[in-house]
Amino acid sequence: MSNGDIGQFVRRRRRGAAMTLQQMSVSTGLSQSFLSQFERGRTQASISSLRLITDALGMNIHDVFGVVSNGGHAAVMRAAERPQLPFGDRAAKAIVGSRSLSRFETLEVVFEPGGSTGDGQYAHGHHEEMIVVLSGCVGVELGSERHLLDTGDSLSFHSETPHRVVNAGGESARVFWVISPPGAHGAGALGGDDRDQQQVLSPSHSN
Repeated sequence: MSNGDIGQFVRRRRRGAAMTLQQMSVSTGLSQSFLSQFERGRTQASISSLRLITDALGMNIHDVFGVVSNGGHAAVMRAAERPQLPFGDRAAKAIVGSRSLSRFETLEVVFEPGGSTGDGQYAHGHHEEMIVVLSGCVGVELGSERHLLDTGDSLSFHSETPHRVVNAGGESARVFWVISPPGAHGAGALGGDDRDQQQVLSPSHSN
């Protein structure tokens, strides 16, 4: 699904809910200008911004990508069909679970050498998060704490703690990322345009 497709889907759902851009801006904390550009496919929305938007529309973020169960007891997602999300610097994020998972969100993140979640630490909402390093080595900043994780290591934290993840090795690093709940946080503490309302707290950090 392209940026334009996602934006058009959100616009249809917003109009179907009889919600104006101004109302969505107030509900999400995102600027009207950004929301307008996003709905027209002229800019990307970070996963945090998508969560804010889907929360405002009463949806799960998985609804945006049409990730559904096959109607049986299990929901199968093929590797080639994983929805891709914009993320960080030299990093790629993919949804690996279906939208039938209402209690948590599962993602795979690949950090290229030198890649990270972004220039600074950020905080968002009131989630519980866990990362498991599938391959490579990553450094995790949690406020003033620093943790180095190798393949097989895991770390749990609360999303309101300012955090940043960076590839700490010379090869690509793969991380399995679990977030619970998947999209039930408010926008009160968030401000500014994209990166979007992930609240960037320490832009002085380098990759």
